[in-house]
Amino acid sequence: MKNPFNRLWRVFSNQPVHYNATMGRRQQQEHLNLCYFYTDISMNGGIERVISLLAGEQVEKLGYNVTIVSMFRSSKLLPYDFSDKINFVYLSDEPYGGAPGSLRRLKLQLKSLFLIKKHFRKHKYDVIAAQSFPCAFMAYLAIHRKQTIIAVEHVYHDYYGAHVQKLRNYIYRRLNGVVVLTDNDRDAFVAKVGKVEVIPNPIVFNDNVPAILNSTKIITVGRLEHQKGYDNLIKIFRKVHKAHPEWTLHIYGKGTQKDMLQSMIEQYGMIGAVVLEGVSDVIAEKFRDSAFCVVSSRFEGFPMVITEAMREGVPCISFRCPNGPESIITHGVDGLLVENQNKDAMADAIINLIEDAELRHKLGLEAFRSIRQFDVHTVAMKWDEYYKTILNV
Repeated sequence: MKNPFNRLWRVFSNQPVHYNATMGRRQQQEHLNLCYFYTDISMNGGIERVISLLAGEQVEKLGYNVTIVSMFRSSKLLPYDFSDKINFVYLSDEPYGGAPGSLRRLKLQLKSLFLIKKHFRKHKYDVIAAQSFPCAFMAYLAIHRKQTIIAVEHVYHDYYGAHVQKLRNYIYRRLNGVVVLTDNDRDAFVAKVGKVEVIPNPIVFNDNVPAILNSTKIITVGRLEHQKGYDNLIKIFRKVHKAHPEWTLHIYGKGTQKDMLQSMIEQYGMIGAVVLEGVSDVIAEKFRDSAFCVVSSRFEGFPMVITEAMREGVPCISFRCPNGPESIITHGVDGLLVENQNKDAMADAIINLIEDAELRHKLGLEAFRSIRQFDVHTVAMKWDEYYKTILNV
């Protein structure tokens, strides 16, 4: 049986920035010409936030030429601040719909193959950083073989089922590199695809002081999707609400589960106790107005909600879900980790932090200190060294 990918191009590993055929030698460009290839940069989420931070640092501080190539455009307005030095290319003005992992999304991506191929035939980049497996898959199918392509993983290794994992591993072995967010993911990937680098997500720090943590508000931030586990969190909060009815839970974000979650809140008689707040453009202020943050995710890559809460000196309670929380939180030092998906344990941890103000302030202060390791400039320099390595410059 023929391999279904034999007709597809084979990526040459370790391609240089450009080859000068006349002089017969490689020439390094003055500035790295970097492309972020993504499904829809106009959406509101963690990946979009990470791209905005890194791309801004790279064009403003490191002198990169950065282009963001987006397959779709769901909104005319970008959800985050981007440097005006960044180039944006939208291959389609069609919105990117459907739930994560849905057949609808796959069909939309496959429809984009011609547009992707057309763009990358005309435009060459030193590195194409394909954000997530679906983008890496599209890049593998559509982009010319002499472009240097890396896959940037934003979810944990076992996010996909066995068949998709086999396809992913096949493709990743043929790209120029794979970047993951945690040591656990590197260990899981490296035996199957090789050439794996760990680079965490970045965060930008403000000149501020730790939050006072004296309110009766609990915050969580994320897309209203199955991954984030807000259905479980609402169930968990029933126990918390009975013990401390004056405390409230505020969920910031939007997504396909909004109506279902609102129905749960009404069904459990917690209108006013649990509030779906939608999206806020002053989320740092919302963190600072809270006593602590709860992360109920079923799985994560490198949860920005934790880093952004800790940046404000707000401690987090999180399930030990694969794989990100344990890479950020040190249990009992700068936050609390709970057995994965143990609802009773999570309820008890929330009640503990409500009742123990001294512990809350101790964790918040240490979170404010420890999160500095993910400063955006430090992370951008890790990327810079990585690009130099794969380009042999």
